[in-house]
Amino acid sequence: MANTIEITLEKLKQTENPVDFSSVLSELEQVLPADLLVRADALLTAGETLNAKGQYQDGLRILESAFQQAKKCQNLGRQALALGLAADIYRAQGDFRSALGKLTEARAILGENPQTDKDVSARLYILSGLNNMSIGDYDSARRDFYEAHQLYNQLGDIRGRALAANRLGTISTMNAQYGEAEKYLQESLRIAKELSDCHAMAGALLNLGEIQRLQENPNAARPLYYEASALFAALGLHRGMCIAENNLGHIHAQMQDFSTAKYHYTRAVECAKIADLIPDMLDTLAGLTFVLIAREEYEQAAFCIAYTLSHPAHLQETEQFLEPAQEVVSQHTRFKSELPSPEQLSQVVEEILTKIF
Repeated sequence: MANTIEITLEKLKQTENPVDFSSVLSELEQVLPADLLVRADALLTAGETLNAKGQYQDGLRILESAFQQAKKCQNLGRQALALGLAADIYRAQGDFRSALGKLTEARAILGENPQTDKDVSARLYILSGLNNMSIGDYDSARRDFYEAHQLYNQLGDIRGRALAANRLGTISTMNAQYGEAEKYLQESLRIAKELSDCHAMAGALLNLGEIQRLQENPNAARPLYYEASALFAALGLHRGMCIAENNLGHIHAQMQDFSTAKYHYTRAVECAKIADLIPDMLDTLAGLTFVLIAREEYEQAAFCIAYTLSHPAHLQETEQFLEPAQEVVSQHTRFKSELPSPEQLSQVVEEILTKIF
């Protein structure tokens, strides 16, 4: 039976077409055993996979089922993990308030310093750090990632250490601490290569590219982003690919290579649609703002800035990214009209892409 579950979970990981997920999930439900802990573990894995695939509603449903199975057998670690993984689904959709609520509930169930379930505690620190990073609380995010790194070291979990090092590299990059960022990211990349972990390799390469981009070294950043995007694409992980493609778009827009920028932004939008990545689609719109400024289309640029910053799912880093654009546009015009609703984001991005290119 265990082997049947593993085969079905692997099938779920390989599924790409949205219409195929329901049949695979039905198959999974049929092979789940009576053992509550085994059921919970299988459902947790399925929920995490669905999150990575952008199948958020099914993911939340499966994780709620995992939580209930874990509750029946009074397993606090699995209950907390189910809530933490659900929080990450809310974060991916830009609902940071709901994510925080789930994370708070998860930590309350697990306890601040659990003697058992340290691996779950480490994962909660990672998930909490990601949510704090999304809302711009970088100090709290760094503390979360550092706690995770320490716990993974205690556990001797090198795969977990690679993940935490990657996150520490990310937050150090955002704080412009590039030397520290590179130290952690090279640690993550080294471990990932030792483990032949393509997902971890892609994450490290993505963030090493970000260091180069932020230090205005586009020629050094591009090959790192290209390699990361290819690895994410091979794994079917659309969010990582979307981030890499957006950053390649930003680089080429800055270089005024608009035809190449269009190619990468279009790929980013395709990924964002597949996986319902609202914050990442807003990042695309922010990048298109700079193309409009380069063409002196200030009223349209003012609209893009106003719409992006008014959208509840925009990230703090997108806000910072737009600061130079705001300075330029404010010298020419101010946007005073009514904005479309947040639900019209996809349509807005498509229209701006069409107008520009």
